Amino acid sequence: METGDACRLGGKELRGFFSRFSNERMNGVDCFFDGFRLIRKAGLIKFFIMPTIVNVVVLLTLFFVASSYLDSWVDVVMSWFPDWMSLFYWLVWLIALMVVLALIIICFTFIANIVSSPFNALLAAKVESYLTDSAPVSDVSLWLILPRAFWREVSKLFYVLPRLALLLVITTIPLVNFLSPALWFLFGAWMMAIQYADYGADNNDVSFAKLKVTLQENRLQAMLFGLPVYLLLTIPGINLVVMPAGVAGGTRFWVEHLKR
Repeated sequence: METGDACRLGGKELRGFFSRFSNERMNGVDCFFDGFRLIRKAGLIKFFIMPTIVNVVVLLTLFFVASSYLDSWVDVVMSWFPDWMSLFYWLVWLIALMVVLALIIICFTFIANIVSSPFNALLAAKVESYLTDSAPVSDVSLWLILPRAFWREVSKLFYVLPRLALLLVITTIPLVNFLSPALWFLFGAWMMAIQYADYGADNNDVSFAKLKVTLQENRLQAMLFGLPVYLLLTIPGINLVVMPAGVAGGTRFWVEHLKR
C-alpha cells in the first residue's frame, strides 16, 4: 500500500473516531487532516518541499540512533522503579517504553522544527494567504518573521523542559507512575497543538504567552488537533510528511479557532 493511501485510510478512521467529540463544522481533527490536502495545492506544494526534506533527514538520523540505543534507554527508565515493582515486569517495561517513545517524538519534533522553522513559517504564511485571501497581519516583513520563528522554537523548548522534568519525576513515583503513560500521551498531544498552531500566531505578531492562553480557552479543539498528530508521528512512512501537514493543518486550526 502506498504511503498516501495508508494516510488516507488511517486519516478517515481517526477522523471518524475523534469527530464524535465535536459538533464544529471544522473541528481540530478536520483541521489537521485538511493539512494533507493543503500541501498538495499547486500554489503551496513548492513551500512543502524543504520542510519535508528536513523532516526526512532528521527522522532517519533519529531512527538510526534510537534503533541502536532503544533497549538501553528503556532499561535506564526501568531502573528508576523500585525493586518490588519487578513483580509487574511487563507493565513496568510498557511504561518505560512509552516514556522513551514519547521523549523520542518530542525531541524529533523540536529538532526538526528548529532546523526547518524558517521554511515552516513561510509555508504557514502562504497557507493563511490561501485560506483567507489576505496575508498574515504583521508589523514586520515576512523575511524578518523568518529568523524570529527560530527564536520562537527556543521559547517553546523552555516551555516544555520543566514539564518534561515533572513528568519524569511522576514516572519514578510508585503507584502514581501507573498514570504516567496517559499523562505522557496527553502532554504529547498538547505540545503538538502548541507547536503547529504557533506558526500562524507568530506570523500575526501574537506572542507565545497569548497563544497559550487562547489555546487553553479552546482546550478541547486543541487536544482534538494534537492527538492525531501525535499518533501519526509513530507510524513509519506517514510520519515523513506529518510535520509539513501539521504546519498547514495548524494554520487552518489558527484561522478556524484562534484568530481574532
